[in-house]
Amino acid sequence: MTLHLAGIRVSPQDMAITRDLLDVGDPGRSGCSEYKSCDDLLRPSTINLFCYRHLTGLRLTELINTFVMNTDIPIPGTVQLIDTAGILHVEHGAGHKEIVLVPQPTDDPNDPLRWGKSRKMTSLVTALAWCFFIGAMISGLSPAYILIEEDTGISVADLSTGNGLMYLMMGWGTLLTQRFALTYGRRLTLVGCAVLVTAMTIWTAFVKTRGEFFANRFLLGTFTSPQETLIEIVVGDLYFTHDRGFYLGLYAWSLFAGAFLCPVASGYVAQELGWQWIQYILTIVGAALAIGSYFFFEETMFQRDHEKFLVHAQQTGIATSTAADMTKTPEMMVSSDSEKNYITQERSASPVIEYSPPMSTGPTRTYTEKLKLWGYHNPSQKISFQMIIMPFQLLLKFPGMFFSGLLVGGILSWYNVVGGSQALIFGNAPYNFSANTIGLTYLASLIGVSIGCVISGHFSDKLAVFLSRRNHGIMEPEQRLWICLVALVLHPAGCLLYGVGASYHIHWFGVVFGLGLICVTLPMGSTLAYTYIMDSYREMQGDGMVAAILVRNTMGFAFGYAVVPMINNLGVRYTFVVIACLGEIVWSVGVVMIYVGKPLRLKTAQSYWDLVEKTGAHAH
Repeated sequence: MTLHLAGIRVSPQDMAITRDLLDVGDPGRSGCSEYKSCDDLLRPSTINLFCYRHLTGLRLTELINTFVMNTDIPIPGTVQLIDTAGILHVEHGAGHKEIVLVPQPTDDPNDPLRWGKSRKMTSLVTALAWCFFIGAMISGLSPAYILIEEDTGISVADLSTGNGLMYLMMGWGTLLTQRFALTYGRRLTLVGCAVLVTAMTIWTAFVKTRGEFFANRFLLGTFTSPQETLIEIVVGDLYFTHDRGFYLGLYAWSLFAGAFLCPVASGYVAQELGWQWIQYILTIVGAALAIGSYFFFEETMFQRDHEKFLVHAQQTGIATSTAADMTKTPEMMVSSDSEKNYITQERSASPVIEYSPPMSTGPTRTYTEKLKLWGYHNPSQKISFQMIIMPFQLLLKFPGMFFSGLLVGGILSWYNVVGGSQALIFGNAPYNFSANTIGLTYLASLIGVSIGCVISGHFSDKLAVFLSRRNHGIMEPEQRLWICLVALVLHPAGCLLYGVGASYHIHWFGVVFGLGLICVTLPMGSTLAYTYIMDSYREMQGDGMVAAILVRNTMGFAFGYAVVPMINNLGVRYTFVVIACLGEIVWSVGVVMIYVGKPLRLKTAQSYWDLVEKTGAHAH
């Protein structure tokens, strides 16, 4: 049996450290009179305790009282992020020597975690540009619905229904596109879908009937679905846990910015050139996007035989410690978790850190080899109908997955309600904005989204590192969720200013400011939900994203249908009172998850590792 400290194999050097730490025969110093000799102290059941005492400086009595428990089920998502003592035999961040790299990179030069900054940034910028312009291509027609109705006879109601169908398929289409990307590669999926989206875009310019438009939207939603789940996986392929939030914040910005900016320009195009020219221009954009993706996006899928997590929590200690943590704020979180939980035995389903990363498996790919679209599939990956329906199993088995879907689904629902009410609020008295001026109000949304991306991206990374350092280096996925407190304040404030304020005819600037406040919370929901899945269930993150998006887009589809009847029946004022209350409920669930998330991960840990072993899941 091989034993590990914080996921690291105990070496002869560690045993020597242990001998030096102990004054054998002095029960008072060892902290436990039970151990009388060096042989007793160094037997397998106790060696890790003393090494861990050296790591943390904790009293030995505390360690023995808490570690004599069942420790053979690691908790997914609980990792050691900070090595303040600098004694772990693992790779650390280049600019932050105390930060442990999670996951640990291999020595393979083709490992995306090993790429240089420019190589990483080229693929990341290409993926973000793909997300931005796909968002523009699916939202460009929204200011031209009246013109389309006049030209084709398709009613605005049917156009809205088709748009809702598209968003629904953007969620459900991930069952196919995400599974394809996880099996055959990100590069082929992005390039292929860009080509297909371009074809759907030019087709839209020639639709004449309601059924044809519905078919177009159905296929367009399916082919644009990688925008919802794949870009997050690319970020996870390229970056480590401690800086992932920042880049997911950039993803959230590109996701919303494309949707907010394109209608501003397309409204002018439709008025001056006709609505078809929106699609002609976007077709050119789509063709350029497909070509750019082919030449500049390098495949980031990389199969790891030994995933590199540092710390897994033990079972009963976590259950005990979280009860005490219920009353702690971030400032008070010098958590007792690390004093109780983080020694574990090796098990087949829980990967561990070795002292040395695997040796290089080959030379760096040439530029010609990088242009290859296929050949990345690992034969060990299972392809079956069960894998396609895996997201449904994750939703049913793991509450954290459903929570993420609820959070990101909530913000899409508020987005749909806001989008369905802007023309009604600003186009009527007392504001009487023109169509072009209404389009300019999207700039307030863009500013709000940009602020939200900084808060939920860069600041959440800093918060996670800060709380991990105060928690003896242990990072928990729930540490980022303290950001929900910001949304608990901004969301209702924005709803009251925007909806209720408009009903009382306050100055237009107050209404626009409220719109910006609501939009601050939109990327916060997306980024926090996605990082929670990636931090908690890394091995199953690809299917986990799909599970969350299924909840998200189904909720968004429902609210898309409900927004107009809701406003007609309740009025703008009480519609946004309802939205404010619903938002408070959703964000409050995020705060509750700070306390119950870890026990839930503990409760489902055995099921999770069994599923990982059964499916042969890889973290990349």
